[in-house]
Amino acid sequence: MKSGIGVIVGTGMLLAACGPAENAQGPDEMFDAAEQKMTQAFFQHIPEAATTVGLDENIVSGTSVRFMDRSIDGNRERNRALEDALASLQSIDPESLSPKERRRHALFTALFDGALAPSRVVDYGTTAGDWSFWYTPYAIVQNSGPTVEIPRTLTSLQQVNNAAEAEAYLGRLGAAAQALDGTLESFRAAVAQGAGPPDFIIEKSLAVVEAFIEAGAGENPLYVSFVDSLASAGVANADDYTDRALGIIEADVIPAYQRIADYLAEISTSAPHDAGIWRLPNGEALYAAMILHMTDTNKSADEIHELGLREVDRIALEMDSILRSEGYADGTVAERMQLLFVEPRFLYSNDAEGKAALLKDIRTDIDEMYARLPDVFLNVPDVDLAIRAIPDFSQASAPLAYYSEPAPDGSRPGVYFINLRDTAELPSWTMATLNYHEAIPGHHLDSATGVSTASTPLEQALYSNASAEGWALYAEQLAAEMGMYEGDPYGDLGRLQAELFRAARLVVDTGIHDQRWSREQAIDYMVSVTGVDEASAVSEVERYAVLPGQALGYKLGQLMILELRAEAKQVLGDTFDIREFNQQVLDAAAYPLPIIDRSVREWIGASEAKGVTGLEGDVTPD
Repeated sequence: MKSGIGVIVGTGMLLAACGPAENAQGPDEMFDAAEQKMTQAFFQHIPEAATTVGLDENIVSGTSVRFMDRSIDGNRERNRALEDALASLQSIDPESLSPKERRRHALFTALFDGALAPSRVVDYGTTAGDWSFWYTPYAIVQNSGPTVEIPRTLTSLQQVNNAAEAEAYLGRLGAAAQALDGTLESFRAAVAQGAGPPDFIIEKSLAVVEAFIEAGAGENPLYVSFVDSLASAGVANADDYTDRALGIIEADVIPAYQRIADYLAEISTSAPHDAGIWRLPNGEALYAAMILHMTDTNKSADEIHELGLREVDRIALEMDSILRSEGYADGTVAERMQLLFVEPRFLYSNDAEGKAALLKDIRTDIDEMYARLPDVFLNVPDVDLAIRAIPDFSQASAPLAYYSEPAPDGSRPGVYFINLRDTAELPSWTMATLNYHEAIPGHHLDSATGVSTASTPLEQALYSNASAEGWALYAEQLAAEMGMYEGDPYGDLGRLQAELFRAARLVVDTGIHDQRWSREQAIDYMVSVTGVDEASAVSEVERYAVLPGQALGYKLGQLMILELRAEAKQVLGDTFDIREFNQQVLDAAAYPLPIIDRSVREWIGASEAKGVTGLEGDVTPD
């Protein structure tokens, strides 16, 4: 996630560094050796992550031509290697390290321990994916896993700028069938032990696979994007490369997708309907592990559920006030918001012209925000941001928007992906908040800061779900405080409705996975509380079903940042500077919440001492 690739020794040197001579090393040198071991284990077993950060092949060889091994043996070996690397790090006393290394020790320990926690209580599921160090309980689903991530890696992340990179593309394309077959092996084994996904997830997953197959090899995105990349780069003998790609897709990749489609169809009629992971083997323990993994906290599901209900009530009251001031007085908040979703004045036409207008307005919002960032941040990194439509074949099951981080070396921009399946889902009053969350000052500013400050590949690749999403939700509120919704009550309603949605997630995620809510009960709750249309609620609830706990990170992370800010204001008084506070959080935004908490509190203490002593002319706070 962050840039500044350091010098990492090769495997042979790494083994030597971890051998008997280790006792002669100082603590920081021992930490460096442990980090090197982690780096090797992480990128060797998650090669797509190496592509994401642009890892030099001299650090971990062969990553550009492989996919993660999701077979039964592959999953076991990956977990074993990552656990072994974590144990090496944990053998070092963090108090013996320098402050910089102590903080990185905390980062690696927390994120490795959290990601591996689910696999310690169950023997199914997959640790990590192509864009996150996240455990997922089901190997094949509608919005992640190799059926979605293999095309994403090859079309959005794999660079094709010369002949060598074209060969690497073909090598990885040739590895796709084996990766898919290994996934199917694990998936079958999980289903056999009662750990398969519910029927509605199988249905959506099958639709994604069939959409990939349907176009045929010549129109397949893996082929089309390769043709375009070769042409853009001006690679010689492009026809030879594309002919080979077409042959691989036709003979290997599509048949592997078809094998998955056949099995999904076979089990679709016998799959259970219950949405939550409580029904899986040791499902209650798994959900507790997922809460730790995805939120950096040990809060219970009951605590989170009750917090969500309180936040829903608070935000709804604020929305009610604005709605009444705009003449919408009748019905629940959700019912009145539903009226705004269908008002023609807020809708883009669902055609090429309307979609072009929507994309243009996104860019305008982002440009306006860029101009205002110096008011609330000390540093604004210069990292390119692209805006792209989500590919057609995955639109049906994809979220409305998501962000893909930039390459640390600048070879790939940060990308804000927007789902243009139906512009009715994106009324104009919702767009500013979505833009601030996914791009500026949300995920893109976070990632741009990351690629400008991290010192090693492992730091670049890792981030906390709760801090990253908490930051992006905080960014939405920050935009309001900056005056971005001044004179735009409907835009502010869009912001509040988005926050209400995140509060409702606390209720629904815990409802599904702990309180045994049905899919239908969860959908009804989302519609009745937030006012979103049923199709959007369905997509969201089905996302929570396959990524337990992930949706909890947004609100829990935002609330911690706001609590820290309130404390900083109280302690520092007139010397409080919003730019300094925001920069403190942003500079640590990839780190787990406890590390951010400690870092900001140390800054508050240092700033208070500075003010009290009057250093550098600071005003002593009251």
